[in-house]
Amino acid sequence: MKLLTFIVLIGAMLAFGCGKPASPPSAPAPRPAEPAARNWPELGAGMLVAPGIRLHEVTLPVANAKTVWVYLPDPLPKTKLPCIFIAPAGSRMYHGMSLGEGDRPEHLPYVKAGFAVVAYELEGPLPKNPTDDQALTAIRQFRESNAGLRNFRAALYFTLAKIPAVDGARLFTAGHSSAATESLFVAANEPRIRGCIAYAPRCQLVTYLGDEFVNQVEDEIPGYRKFLANFSPEGNTKALRCPVFLFHAADDSVIPLASVMEYEAKLKETNPKVTFVRVQTGDHYDSMIQQGIPAGIQWLRGELK
Repeated sequence: MKLLTFIVLIGAMLAFGCGKPASPPSAPAPRPAEPAARNWPELGAGMLVAPGIRLHEVTLPVANAKTVWVYLPDPLPKTKLPCIFIAPAGSRMYHGMSLGEGDRPEHLPYVKAGFAVVAYELEGPLPKNPTDDQALTAIRQFRESNAGLRNFRAALYFTLAKIPAVDGARLFTAGHSSAATESLFVAANEPRIRGCIAYAPRCQLVTYLGDEFVNQVEDEIPGYRKFLANFSPEGNTKALRCPVFLFHAADDSVIPLASVMEYEAKLKETNPKVTFVRVQTGDHYDSMIQQGIPAGIQWLRGELK
């Protein structure tokens, strides 16, 4: 069966929970030396996108995911701002994502609450109606970026070098769905992250994608199964030491509540600083927008005290 057939049918496959458990937890990915003399672009004047919120769109000299959106309060306060890093949601966990207008509702509430927000793209976006070659290219690019960790670090280094309004001692990650998985992965691999928010994360990636799909990609890209297991939140619980905020709706039709509860239990074995907020309704997206982000902001304020 061709790879694209798997991509089209994967939603049906996942409902049956096929796949073996992930490999044993691995050590956090080594952090590369921070660029000392990177020719980072200037932040620029930006534009008002909402009352009191200025957006700066910046192109970074980094691989295949260059766009970063920086949101700052306007006017800037006299004190430095805590900052939240957010990747775009919507990935099927084996490819990257570009930023789009649909991401903005997840960004603005934090700025209104007094945070800076840095939204960054993930290498390996999958084009619409891809060919097999395009799909494999996206998978390779996402893997080569270490599941977006390279993109986060570029955004981080740029922020610390070029945004003096940001407090480098108060850095957080956040995300929804696939971006929640990214948030957990980044926090497990970057000790400068002070806290992590994950709304409805995908937690067991090898099981989620299934053996048949993973094995077929492994035939084309040796080492893919190990990469996926290393990216999976269930394989990073021992490395995730910062405070974590999990959120999920009981009626989520995309990601089962039980999978996040299983992850929470495993994470709490080594991390006592886990908060899990569960709501009854709102499904996958609306629950995050209407209930999750307000609860996440309240949690952030508690972490900043």
